[in-house]
Amino acid sequence: MLSKATPAPIRTAALFAAGVVLLTACGGGTTDSSADGGGDKADGFPLTLKNCGRTVTVKAPPQRAVSVDQGSTEILLSLGLADRLAGTATWSDPVMKGLEKANKGVERISENRPSSEKVLDKEPDFLSASFASTLAKGGVAPREQFEKLGVPTYISPADCTGKDNSGGGDGARTAPLTMDSVYTEVRELSQVFGVPERGDAW
Repeated sequence: MLSKATPAPIRTAALFAAGVVLLTACGGGTTDSSADGGGDKADGFPLTLKNCGRTVTVKAPPQRAVSVDQGSTEILLSLGLADRLAGTATWSDPVMKGLEKANKGVERISENRPSSEKVLDKEPDFLSASFASTLAKGGVAPREQFEKLGVPTYISPADCTGKDNSGGGDGARTAPLTMDSVYTEVRELSQVFGVPERGDAW
């Protein structure tokens, strides 16, 4: 298990760096793009959780999720959820070592930030992002737009906890980034996809 004192590799975004440290140190979990079927069981659903000031309800484990930020995508791949991803977007670096095979089986709908139309073309049943600005005005689209269409959205807690995003853009951090928020993301995403044991294993 990762020590919270483990230094982060150099990345342009502090959040992404934290995610890379966590996943690399833990060996990446399973990288097989085919899930073991644990997500087919609907025990514990509908699932409701608080995420970045919003209440998010997921009626069943997602089967056609779209991840619109690289950090979020790599967490999902590391949880062995490649076969539940209908598409990914916004890549600034090569995929993390050890996830190449899983990533190769997922459609990359855009190298950069995609339009909301491109995202909706994939008929997603869940949308994840690493940054609040991605799912806001000026980003892909505000969370409300997807939620009105019945698509639950999730933003990395690390970009909300100890951070003021009210001014738009990248926001302003009011407290240091901690690994606890990254662990929370791993745990909550594993719950959302109906495979909590994978998150607990980290």
